[in-house]
Amino acid sequence: MAHLARDRAAVLRSIGLAGGVLALATACVPVGEEPAGSGPGTPPPPTMAPPVTGGAIAVQTREVPNLGAVLTGPDGRTVYLFDKDRSDQLACLEACAGDWPPLTTTAPPIAGPAVNPALLATTRRPDGSTQVVYNGHPLYYYVGDELAGQANGQAVNSNGGNWYAISPAGNRIGG
Repeated sequence: MAHLARDRAAVLRSIGLAGGVLALATACVPVGEEPAGSGPGTPPPPTMAPPVTGGAIAVQTREVPNLGAVLTGPDGRTVYLFDKDRSDQLACLEACAGDWPPLTTTAPPIAGPAVNPALLATTRRPDGSTQVVYNGHPLYYYVGDELAGQANGQAVNSNGGNWYAISPAGNRIGG
């Protein structure tokens, strides 16, 4: 009987060790990628803009198929303007901001290469956060853009207006 208890304890320790190794191995897989041997998958879309952890963020540019150079947030994801917004009066609030999270910062934004620093500004949102503005257009992400280089929000009609990617010159693209 004591022999069975020792064997059972050894098996449980082995299972625990194997589970720990598996957990460690999967923790080493980069976010958005499947572990080796898994089926294909796509990371879920973000539910809000990437968190700002302090300091300034850089507004950058990136080539996007069928659009050319567009403005992006620091993570390389396309940012959009909402044609109902004005730099001093935001129209995308509450539920709208769930699908179109604002690009926020805790310090003055920095212009990356090909971004005109004279066109960068900020505006205060009703919740007290600071939203990045470019050429008078408050900037937003789109939850349907899962990866850098996508522009699934381009020319979308949503929340009573239209959404467009922005050129480095500060103009909406298309539409």
